[in-house]
Amino acid sequence: MQIFRIASGASGLFSPRNFAPAASVAFRIFSSTSGGFPKEVTDVEKLEEDLFGREIPQNWTEKREKRYRHQKKPKSTEKSQNTDGGDQKIDKSTNLAYRDLKFRDPIIRDTMMLLRSGKRQKKGRLLLLEGRRLIEDALKSNMQMKKLFFSRPEELEELSDLLKYSPHSQLFRVTYRDLSLWSQLTTSPGILAIFERPTSIQSRAKNIFPISVICDNIREPNNLGSVIRICAALPCREVLVMKGCTDPFDGKSLRGGAGGQFHVPLRYPVNWEDLQEILPEDNSVFVAENNVEKALNFTEKKPLDVAEFSLPEQNPGHHMTLIIGGETHGISEEGYRLMKLYRNSACLHIPLSECVESLNTASALAVILFELRRKLLEKRKLENYVQQEK
Repeated sequence: MQIFRIASGASGLFSPRNFAPAASVAFRIFSSTSGGFPKEVTDVEKLEEDLFGREIPQNWTEKREKRYRHQKKPKSTEKSQNTDGGDQKIDKSTNLAYRDLKFRDPIIRDTMMLLRSGKRQKKGRLLLLEGRRLIEDALKSNMQMKKLFFSRPEELEELSDLLKYSPHSQLFRVTYRDLSLWSQLTTSPGILAIFERPTSIQSRAKNIFPISVICDNIREPNNLGSVIRICAALPCREVLVMKGCTDPFDGKSLRGGAGGQFHVPLRYPVNWEDLQEILPEDNSVFVAENNVEKALNFTEKKPLDVAEFSLPEQNPGHHMTLIIGGETHGISEEGYRLMKLYRNSACLHIPLSECVESLNTASALAVILFELRRKLLEKRKLENYVQQEK
């Protein structure tokens, strides 16, 4: 900003508008320069235009435009031309059509944001599976796949035979960075799929044992997944997940179960009032209880050692139900009430060393289930031997 200095040779008054002196006065006008030395102003008309030719703000401060380090680009109001979700391509080896998406495409972003919302995920009955093994097990169980995201064509070739039975599924090829960004694992397997939650699963196993497992107060996803995996390995008739347990199709439960949720019939969530309609009439209920004092309070009997326990006399179609609880809360009071409704029911106990307080839920279930399986097989062999002797 320039500063003007007015030097006059005599006292007198002058008009600030046109610098016309009121009396005969000699004066000169100087302005400051960048070098610091004053410079005489010769063009008075231009000086007058600079001083009084523009409006001065009321607060006497000049408004300046904001300066940015990087010049901002004006926002475009036009929509993106790529509204079809990428270029349509056909894989030559599998003859499957897919869309090639760019990095951070809105399709994968909106899909994953929908799955990250727990309420919207349950409302939409959607299920996220990562890894070829889980996706393959889900497709073999005739589950409906919505979308498939993959980064390499080799992943598509390994599932090509099963994908032909899902013609309405949408296939997208995305960058590995996108999959790593939205993956729930430390290292993304490079493929994930969106399925509809199954309403019922049909077991494809043979020689199913007449044993049902009730999960009570299991709130750790890894433990529930391991329990379902053991039931599928036996194999059991079905698994009943009571209300209050964790979601059996949670990401951690699926990884802990290693796809066992797709190999054994599963019901969830189940209320205690509905169990009598679900379980057979010819049934025995066993409670896995490690706390001896708790078992005495509810049953007034000590729990039986699972190794010394012998199966009661039963019909060939007799059914057995085992109730397993979580490590923190254990068996609820409703579980003991259900046990008292059926004959030949008891509490089973695993004897442990004094230095060990308890076993993991999945470990205790594996010991009891396979012990019951061994006793059932021995009893069947004995019955077959008696029939042959007759």
